[in-house]
Amino acid sequence: MSFNMNDYIDVKTRIALFYAKYPEGSIQFQFMGTLDHDPEMIWGIAHVYRTPDDRQPATGTAQELAKGKTNFTRGSELQNLETSAVGRALGMLGIGIDKGLATSDEIEAAQERQRPNPVYKGTVTSALASEKQLETITKLMPSAQYVSDWKAERNITGKINKAEASDLIADLLNLKAQNKDG
Repeated sequence: MSFNMNDYIDVKTRIALFYAKYPEGSIQFQFMGTLDHDPEMIWGIAHVYRTPDDRQPATGTAQELAKGKTNFTRGSELQNLETSAVGRALGMLGIGIDKGLATSDEIEAAQERQRPNPVYKGTVTSALASEKQLETITKLMPSAQYVSDWKAERNITGKINKAEASDLIADLLNLKAQNKDG
């Protein structure tokens, strides 16, 4: 899918618009660590306060690859994460969303994630499940038959990719929670 980048506002412009409208405002970011279901992804939350006593700040969350795929993104993963979360929080205030909530930074990051991964053939979404994901699945699965049935229901043959592993982990966690409650 092709995007016209002129339709998207970058985060630095959203920040400038925010401070022009709310000169007493504050933008704060909190790094939350890695995703439980996908340790190759990091995530964070941004809070945007219009005034020092703002009781309902705008909130934006984002996730990024923990290790950038290119020389451009590698080494600035946390900064990219912060920028995305801040851009989304500002968008929640209606700042810079004339053409859409996503920022130009987010569109570029999404396009980057879809580029071929140098380690695997195909795209990031077709990369094989990580060792950490496979370990988590092994710890959570009630039986080997459960995983076989799960794959059969989804017409998955062969090894599972990262996205499928994330889905399987989520399903296993739900099953575990249901068994605890029941």
